[in-house]
Amino acid sequence: MTPGGVESLYGEELRPGALVGRWVVERVHYRGLLSTLYRAREVSGGSLAALKVLPSVASGSDTSLRRFRREAATLQRLIHPHIVGVLDYGELPDGRPFIAMEWLEGRDLAAELAARGPLASREALEVLEQVGAALRVAHVAGVVHRDLKVQNVMKLSGSGETLLVKLVDFGVAKGLTPDAPGSSSLTHTGVALGTPLSMAPEQIRGEVPDARTDLYALGVLLFQLVTGQPPFQGATRHEVEEQHLHAPPPRPAERAPVPAALDDVVLRCLAKKREDRYPDVAAFLEDLRRAVGGARPRELVGHAVALYAEARLSRAPDADLLERMDSLLERTGALVRDAGLEVRLEGSGCLMALAPLPDDVVSERAVRQRVLAAALDLLEGTRASDAAVELAITVHVDTHSSSEGRAGGGSLMHLPGWVADAQGAGLVATESALRDLESGFLAAPLPGGGAIWSRITGRR
Repeated sequence: MTPGGVESLYGEELRPGALVGRWVVERVHYRGLLSTLYRAREVSGGSLAALKVLPSVASGSDTSLRRFRREAATLQRLIHPHIVGVLDYGELPDGRPFIAMEWLEGRDLAAELAARGPLASREALEVLEQVGAALRVAHVAGVVHRDLKVQNVMKLSGSGETLLVKLVDFGVAKGLTPDAPGSSSLTHTGVALGTPLSMAPEQIRGEVPDARTDLYALGVLLFQLVTGQPPFQGATRHEVEEQHLHAPPPRPAERAPVPAALDDVVLRCLAKKREDRYPDVAAFLEDLRRAVGGARPRELVGHAVALYAEARLSRAPDADLLERMDSLLERTGALVRDAGLEVRLEGSGCLMALAPLPDDVVSERAVRQRVLAAALDLLEGTRASDAAVELAITVHVDTHSSSEGRAGGGSLMHLPGWVADAQGAGLVATESALRDLESGFLAAPLPGGGAIWSRITGRR
């Protein structure tokens, strides 16, 4: 408390309105022993972020500080559609470090299972395809997660019946190679880090982890997804650890109606000796696909047009302005659906939608023209109704991969690869989106964008 009795914005727990880097704290989202997670909003653009702040007691520990900074370095290196992205990193005036990550609307798989019960085998495969792809990127980069569990996999909202997930919390990740982030000796031999319900035997013994340590946790995750409970439970941490070390793992089929072959996949993952497990994620997924009903779905590759819209605020946000922004994004979603696009991602302050492109040249060009015209109409309506909240829109065309019966997204789902980092509102189109349509639109190269992006200001 301050001498006047007013609680400081920058106390041990940050209060709404506290400025952290370029982010304004809105509320506490989660209080943990090792960090506090806040929901915050960018001052200039209004986009949301998850701020992870180390408490003062941990900031005084060199080991805690290095581990926290290692998480930031790890996440900055691991760029993947199914890994939470880092937006910023820095320190508060009192020296406490923070990480600003993308805000994920949704709930973790623990909450998902509690709400709806166990997943079907094919649904579990759908989730683990994504988690596995994220882990493969980490392992190739020389990083093992070491704390893979249902609480660290987020199921994103706004994805309909699709189980779209992201892997979060690399706080105890460790480098597999000397030059990888996290390869410093922060956890010495004989010290266990991780969560007991999913820890591999070598973790419990405090041995050096490797990629097969994450394979053990994948087996625990698979077991829990299809049965609704972890394979080993106990009244104390010690009891759980003893089972991981010595007890034979149960078969999922004993607790849920799953294919018998899925039992074999889980049991191989949960082998006590790491050399008896799968050597890598690819081998695990290959067997899992076969176990739940056949080979990997055939990939259909074509092209799609994608539209990304982000709200831009002309002043510092308040409750009224945020409500107007939400209303604008609702209208945006309705209009892009009317234009024939499917909304694939929705966040607080942005959305992304796409539509497959037909094979014939004339029809393909007509779809792109319709999307660009719809974007201009959307911007004109926005300017006429509310000057305080505007839209920045990027339209792009790229390859579009999907499995039979299900829309995909391919490289279009990696937004940093094509969304223009332009100042202000308006419409920007990539070269592939505008190709052969220049005569119908007023377009000029985007300053600093080279030949990649063009600013479209109207129709000819």
